[in-house]
Amino acid sequence: MLYYNIDRYFFYNQCKRLHEVARRQNMKKKLKTVGIIIILLFSLSKASSGNEKKFRHVILKPVANANYISSSNITVQAWKALGRKDFKKAASYADDCIKRFAKKALKQQASLSNYAIGKKAFNYWALNDVGACMFIKSKTLCSQGRTREAEKVLQEIIDKYSYAQCWDPRGWFWKVSKSAKDLMTCIELGIDYGDYTSEILTKRAWDALGVGKYRSVAVYVKKCKELYEKQASMMQGSLNNFAKNDTEFKYWALNDTATSLFILGRAYYIQGKDKKAKRVFQEIIDKYSYAQCWDPRGWFWKVSEGAKDQLLIMNTGLDYGDYTSETLTVRAWNALENGDYDAVDIFTRKCIQLYQKSALKMQEKLVNYPQWKKAFNFWALNDIGTCYFIIGEAEMSKGRYEKALQAYKTVIRSYDFAQCWDQRGWFWKPAVSARKRINRIVKVQNINDIASVALEKERTSD
Repeated sequence: MLYYNIDRYFFYNQCKRLHEVARRQNMKKKLKTVGIIIILLFSLSKASSGNEKKFRHVILKPVANANYISSSNITVQAWKALGRKDFKKAASYADDCIKRFAKKALKQQASLSNYAIGKKAFNYWALNDVGACMFIKSKTLCSQGRTREAEKVLQEIIDKYSYAQCWDPRGWFWKVSKSAKDLMTCIELGIDYGDYTSEILTKRAWDALGVGKYRSVAVYVKKCKELYEKQASMMQGSLNNFAKNDTEFKYWALNDTATSLFILGRAYYIQGKDKKAKRVFQEIIDKYSYAQCWDPRGWFWKVSEGAKDQLLIMNTGLDYGDYTSETLTVRAWNALENGDYDAVDIFTRKCIQLYQKSALKMQEKLVNYPQWKKAFNFWALNDIGTCYFIIGEAEMSKGRYEKALQAYKTVIRSYDFAQCWDQRGWFWKPAVSARKRINRIVKVQNINDIASVALEKERTSD
């Protein structure tokens, strides 16, 4: 029973709304009942307006109509059963709705030449609910491995109920036929869009890239871009620099859209489709320059910078690998041994760009060299100090002694406690070796570098 304080306008508006719902749902018996209630309540409320004490409350008892079954109620029950993975009940509800309302749905479909817009979509309740139930039915068939039957149901949605829309409780309609096409693609490729969020689509694109399923990568990225491109562009337009101070996650659509494109570019590159890869990486740089991607190791990296790196790699034939400081430093050493000084510059510059801040923080914590067992904990300091030493070596080999001196002095001044692991089983100190190089340059090349000589005397006196 429903219990209301008397308010004739409230009763009138409420009953008017019920009357409209009944009219739309073709509830002939209930229409008459609602009409009687409206007249009765309006009369009661009018009488009560002059005698509030006598008519203080009205108790309404809804009149049930056992013969009426709502398509929306059946559809809701079908969705709930699907959510519980009770596929038998979900299919039963879906079949019941289709059987009862398919004729009405087809009539509503025939009256449309495009999707109903806004609130008008609610007028096509039978079409929407039948389309949704057919989609639910296809999902139950997929869950049972009956993919061919599911594909037939999905194709029927596309052919007969193409303008059906399903209301999402989060506040919008989604197009059932488009989701049917998506599901057909998923069946074909053996993939799943999950909850369609940008986060899930991007994660699954990463996973597909990792196992070499490049067509699946393209499908995930296409869907992410289709759903979130507009929001990503709006977020990009609201920024004039990279988001900072824990606000990065607020720009989720921008971050995930750009990241998914980066994944696609990598997939193209691995397949040898360089032109397509370059086009995708350039799109990131041009349209999503402030996007950032969360690394599970605990930080954000700038997607547009990654895209620039990929373009550089494609133009030079080099590869940053997993972007760790260790990998970049090892590849810088290899390039130095091979006399590829351009590669030395590329690898050391990238390592310094990514890890210099961490290295300086580690240096500040030390007052002496850590023991060799603990030395590995200062990985960033070790690798950055080593990279500057490698730069000095490369510049010496090219005969550019002033630049070599600058690199060596950077090691001594900023990364004095860096240590480099030798594959033969020990650490050596880049700063100590840098001092020896400075003495050699000053002595052999007769360079009048007072600062270098003073620095060397100061260190050796210690």
